[in-house]
Amino acid sequence: MTVRALTPVVEDRIWTLDRPVWFSGVRLRARTTVVRLDDGGLLLHSPAPPNDALAEELRALGPVRWLVIPNGFHHLGTPAAAARFPEAKVVGPASALGKNQALRLDVDIRDAAFGEQVPELERLPLDGVPFLDETVLYHRPTQTLLGVDLVLCADAKDHWTWRWAARAFGCYERLRVPPDVKKKIPDKAAAARSIQAMLARPAERLVVAHADIVEDGWRDRLAEAWRLVGADV
Repeated sequence: MTVRALTPVVEDRIWTLDRPVWFSGVRLRARTTVVRLDDGGLLLHSPAPPNDALAEELRALGPVRWLVIPNGFHHLGTPAAAARFPEAKVVGPASALGKNQALRLDVDIRDAAFGEQVPELERLPLDGVPFLDETVLYHRPTQTLLGVDLVLCADAKDHWTWRWAARAFGCYERLRVPPDVKKKIPDKAAAARSIQAMLARPAERLVVAHADIVEDGWRDRLAEAWRLVGADV
């Protein structure tokens, strides 16, 4: 039996891949999301370094046309993905370039050209938090919000190092703003306006990098997380 790396989220449109990553001494789950676009091509959101099995599985779904770096941090797997799929365009914030010499960008994620070429995606920048420089994507056909470090949460499925740290930081089984982001929000009013724009979208689910996919009550949980750091959502 073939073992599949990707887990379907929305039939024939969205899949996810979770992998372990070490960050600041704890082991987190990190997520890559694969979106089949209206033209049949694939968009990889926060790309993982693809091994042969994953590359084969992706090619069976469609041509990989976009590699999206959603913020200034989720870039590490992109150079390997770009080498594996050289025909794909790399999209992300300019801030990521200074953190990874192996990285190239073809289109800035906030550039109107990206939105024009992928019209089923709406870009929702998280303003007021330059430390992250994150842009959330809203996929209209599946009513899915795609983020990475917007919020996080640990639970019983996670490695003991992250479960222990998450309890200390108050994000065990609670959706919260990441601990390293809390004190790096210089414009909380701008952040609140950005979160409100996300809450206004008719989304059925919120996908982030370091938590389970959030469906039931995602609006209340996202708003609460940002209110706790002083963003008046």
